[in-house]
Amino acid sequence: MKKEILKQQTIYVHMDNVINNVVTSGITFCDFMNSVMTPPQNVLLLKHQFPEASFNAHTSFHYSDVNDLPELKKAPVSQYADFCWVDFEDIDLVNQLTAQEVAELLYLAHTGRHLRSPFYYKLQNNFVYLTKDDGRYNKVYYRNLDQFYHVLGYAIWKNMMQMTTEKIVLPFMKRKKIADIPVDLLKKFATYFREGACISFDDAVKTRNQIEVPIGLNLKDDMQELLRSSDLIEYGHVVAHLIYDMKQNEWSVIDG
Repeated sequence: MKKEILKQQTIYVHMDNVINNVVTSGITFCDFMNSVMTPPQNVLLLKHQFPEASFNAHTSFHYSDVNDLPELKKAPVSQYADFCWVDFEDIDLVNQLTAQEVAELLYLAHTGRHLRSPFYYKLQNNFVYLTKDDGRYNKVYYRNLDQFYHVLGYAIWKNMMQMTTEKIVLPFMKRKKIADIPVDLLKKFATYFREGACISFDDAVKTRNQIEVPIGLNLKDDMQELLRSSDLIEYGHVVAHLIYDMKQNEWSVIDG
């Protein structure tokens, strides 16, 4: 059977399980907001260009509360260059941040590195979101890494939807329904994610009944270098394949 070579967007994942941060490429802020298990209710904007944000005089940071977040979700953050934020529970607690804690947040946004724990008792934050080019190079701290796997599952699902519907040209043609990818299946790649792995939709192969997406290791260029270019992400070798059976609507993994 003739195989069709597909060109889609590769997802790169590098996970640090010690401090629970994940560097990704191919996952956007919109993907995050559409899929995270417990979406942030309020965000303290450390770097941004969002015009509708409110100003907090105590920290000199802007912020968006639950009423503004729908607009922030639709904002063109990929055009903001730097886009960094941390969620918080209550603005009254933001007003209790010390000068040292404000300085730590500034350092975090400026360097992408934490001085102490990035999870603040006063903020009760679940995330720290840091990017200089949203979707190309994102670094997110997760209090609970299960949240990340839901985000990743959504990003994979979205790419699969694009693959299965890209040839639909008439409105009456039926869209294929893609099943959600089980989180437990994604966790099987945790060892690869700790090394830095590509879920390579650029090299995905589609047959009549299934799509095979290779999982690659040994990134050929440093992620910081990729941040300065628009080159495709390339990897050294394939260690596994993520399989979607379009007939059975089932996901599976095979090694090699």
